[in-house]
Amino acid sequence: MDPKSVIRRNFAWSGEYDESSFTGQLRENCIWNWDEYWLLEWALYVLASSRTLHPELDWPIFRIFSATFLDINCHFDPNDVFEIEGMERDTVFELRERFQLVVEGYFSNDLPNQEECFDMNNPLLTAVG
Repeated sequence: MDPKSVIRRNFAWSGEYDESSFTGQLRENCIWNWDEYWLLEWALYVLASSRTLHPELDWPIFRIFSATFLDINCHFDPNDVFEIEGMERDTVFELRERFQLVVEGYFSNDLPNQEECFDMNNPLLTAVG
């Protein structure tokens, strides 16, 4: 799959937006779909080294980040009805940190080493490193 398409299908203002994408499932169904998350994370790793060649993705990536962070924070708010299904509190804390490190790594071109930083490695990144 094309990494740019992965970003666009997760960006609600894109004509390629897909409700079955990671952000679509999180927002609409309160589900953290690991297969879709791995795909989004893979796209960020693939695109990071050539970030300056596709600045048109900066806004969509930042918006994906901010919407996902909002959803995660709503999960922790006892006054909000949004809750990620089947997620323990500690797991959501880990996911929040992971997502933040990956997106910050994309923008700084200093992505976290999967083996050193995370308990779970993205299965799509075995060839990326």
